[in-house]
Amino acid sequence: MQVRKTRWSKVYESSEEELVAFLQARNTTATRWTAVEFEALPEQRLDTNTTIWLAEGSAKFTVSNVGYSMQPGDAIDLPAGTALNITAGMSGCVCYEVMSGTAAG
Repeated sequence: MQVRKTRWSKVYESSEEELVAFLQARNTTATRWTAVEFEALPEQRLDTNTTIWLAEGSAKFTVSNVGYSMQPGDAIDLPAGTALNITAGMSGCVCYEVMSGTAAG
């Protein structure tokens, strides 16, 4: 699995309610987390393949010195073993995360 950024919504101004409905329609249970404006979360190394959907606000996800600007409607797939840095944008962010698949070995 490689890092892959996609859109879960075709609507530019998608909402958290739309994401919740999107995940429910796919029988996907995700963990909701938030970050406040400009908060830099501690670096984390992902133990399993992970998908993160951005529901509200904005954030920059950095993987191997490559930055991915995330807006509502964006999703990012990350392989196990990835070192991930996240910095919330000017209005913070609301994300939903699913860990699945192969563990880092």
